[in-house]
Amino acid sequence: MRILILKPSSLGDIICALPVAQSIRQQCPEAVISWVVKKRFAEVVRRCATVNGEVIVFNHRKGLRGLPRLHQVVREVERRQYDAVLDFQGLLRTGWMTWRAHASLKVGSVFAREGSRLAYNAIVPAPEGGRSTHAIDKLLQFLPAIGLQPELRSPIEIRGDAPDVLDSRLANAHPIVILPNSRGAHKEWQYYPELTAGILEQNPDSLVVWDSHLPWDDPVANGLSRFVNLTARTSLLQMVELLRRAKLVIANDSGPLHIAAALGRPTLGLFGPTSPELYGPYPLELPRNNVLTAPGGHLSQLSSETVLRKVCEIISCGEGRRHVA
Repeated sequence: MRILILKPSSLGDIICALPVAQSIRQQCPEAVISWVVKKRFAEVVRRCATVNGEVIVFNHRKGLRGLPRLHQVVREVERRQYDAVLDFQGLLRTGWMTWRAHASLKVGSVFAREGSRLAYNAIVPAPEGGRSTHAIDKLLQFLPAIGLQPELRSPIEIRGDAPDVLDSRLANAHPIVILPNSRGAHKEWQYYPELTAGILEQNPDSLVVWDSHLPWDDPVANGLSRFVNLTARTSLLQMVELLRRAKLVIANDSGPLHIAAALGRPTLGLFGPTSPELYGPYPLELPRNNVLTAPGGHLSQLSSETVLRKVCEIISCGEGRRHVA
């Protein structure tokens, strides 16, 4: 089966879609999965072994200036033959790609917008919870349309770039990785320096790493020989590899939190104004995925002591499982 997935952006949305593609490959091993993706996220998709077909790069620009580039991608899609097109994005531009694609089955969501539903000959229903369900649950509804079960099977694999060149302490290490930033200051918890100081004090064998696209100053703490500040230093693929190696990933509601969960790493998501049921590490029922929700939805009300207790609990449980194994 030749399948084209349309999910150009954003990073978090692409990471939510990749496990669904993984389920397609595991349920249908002969499937050849191609993908349309924006240029800045293309290498992440290429490095995921699940995507074994072509990666068609969408060099997107906003407004009328982007029309020539959109037309170019549509022409690329038209040159190929598919058995099914899955429009995971559900917007005008992906609806246009779907309409012009050569495929007998063109599948979109009941939540599709901007007239894109006119391009589909199969529309998947909403999950039981309707709009108030996780993004991955919505995408899983596409699988019955191609004769598969709406379920995940295993974590994805993405081949990142080793961050060891940035700090030799990262070689062969399984650190606690903290990502203090998110898309939107309202989703960012402010007590990461205090949390880091507590982790270093209470877990003398742990290496703690910060990573972010924005620079942060080192925390005031004892044990900074076991702290690595990579903020504003890593590439996207170095961050992916850092997450893949992590003993625990601590983050706000953000794309990196979804990456860590998709890679099967233990996670602790810190949530305030957004809902972990909708945006948390998936699946939430797995013991490796943990969340803390701030009282009243205000992240300033979530204390560093509360988060530190949860971190120590997760680390202790993880070490116990490894010891038993």
